[in-house]
Amino acid sequence: MTRLAGHIRAGRLVPLALACLGLTGACTREDEAALRARLAEWFSIAETLAFQAERDCAAAMFRLSAADVKSQMPLVSGVRAMLQQLDRQGRAALDMRGVSPDEGLVALVDIDRPRGMAMRRAALEGRVCMSAPMEDAFLRALQNRRGVLAWDAVSGTIIILDPDSGLLVVAMGAG
Repeated sequence: MTRLAGHIRAGRLVPLALACLGLTGACTREDEAALRARLAEWFSIAETLAFQAERDCAAAMFRLSAADVKSQMPLVSGVRAMLQQLDRQGRAALDMRGVSPDEGLVALVDIDRPRGMAMRRAALEGRVCMSAPMEDAFLRALQNRRGVLAWDAVSGTIIILDPDSGLLVVAMGAG
């Protein structure tokens, strides 16, 4: 019998395998460079002001170099149009003038509960990774009636663009 077979028979490989799995469980969801690269396709971001990622959450805050949404992120002005765009491309930004991102999110939940709740869950779980200043910026952006709510369904990322503060705040949950 080989030495490896002896370890398997003795049950010694199981704890080793579990230890290896435990190491991968401690990994972060996404690193800052990957998040920046993804977001830079959709928004004009400048420096990173805050970033925190753990196994079950990630959150970031970026200064905007321009408060616009790039063409790679479909921009819509209604909740139903956002849901249609999510069906087509898996991502969309909602800019309903006079309606805050939070109000838009509530409307999304009312029309499509599973997707709306997935967005809410990302926001709530992502807040665990936020520092107090980042959480404050996130809550202010959610309430800003000039703000833009964006969702990337593939990564489970909720993104709030706050044109008044010049910030982009991002949250991801456990997925």
